[in-house]
Amino acid sequence: MQKVNSNQIDRLYRFTREHFVEYYDVQTELVDHLASVIEKQWREDPAIGFENALQEEFKKFGIFGFLEVVEERQKAMTKTYWNLVLKESLEFLRLPKVILMISIVSFIFWSLSEFEYGKIMIGSIVLIEMIFLFYHLIKLNREKKKRVKRKGRIYLLEDMILNVGQIVATSFYPGYLLLYFDKIIPNEIASIVIAILIAFAFVIHYVAVIVLPEKTKDILLRIYPELSLNY
Repeated sequence: MQKVNSNQIDRLYRFTREHFVEYYDVQTELVDHLASVIEKQWREDPAIGFENALQEEFKKFGIFGFLEVVEERQKAMTKTYWNLVLKESLEFLRLPKVILMISIVSFIFWSLSEFEYGKIMIGSIVLIEMIFLFYHLIKLNREKKKRVKRKGRIYLLEDMILNVGQIVATSFYPGYLLLYFDKIIPNEIASIVIAILIAFAFVIHYVAVIVLPEKTKDILLRIYPELSLNY
């Protein structure tokens, strides 16, 4: 029985890249599917050429090509990514890290409720934290480019960990809270709610830009066990 050879496998990888699939794990998923279907076509019609079999199968993906496959994979990996963020963030609700969390919440609450210029002070801290986030966003993007250049590939989850665009977008929320929350909720209640939300936002940002990038290799090896051979 005729099998797809290594040169044809390389062609399938190039084909997925030509059709805007940039993530290696999604490419591999599609290559496995395409190779399997092509071999099935050969069993039914041994005379059909490789390229003809490939184009015939690609037509079945419709006018958007591989876009729907990529989007479905992104949805699944987004869920995985946020589960990782949540898991690491919840570690701050356990000893000894919970002591730090209580201290941060208490400091913010005291500043907002007792200190005359507390709102300005906490606002300044939030602004500094936003600068910290953007600095690490640039740093991680450079790291991503280096990895792609070195390995010639990037995995979807790896891109999410090193991109942190979704996390950076949330950096504006603490500022919105400071500006508007106390206008609709009594001051003392607003102060404690803002303190908790800002403290947890800081934790999420720290997890996203420091903790997960440092654990990228371990995370990828767990999600993609085949990486152990070539990471």
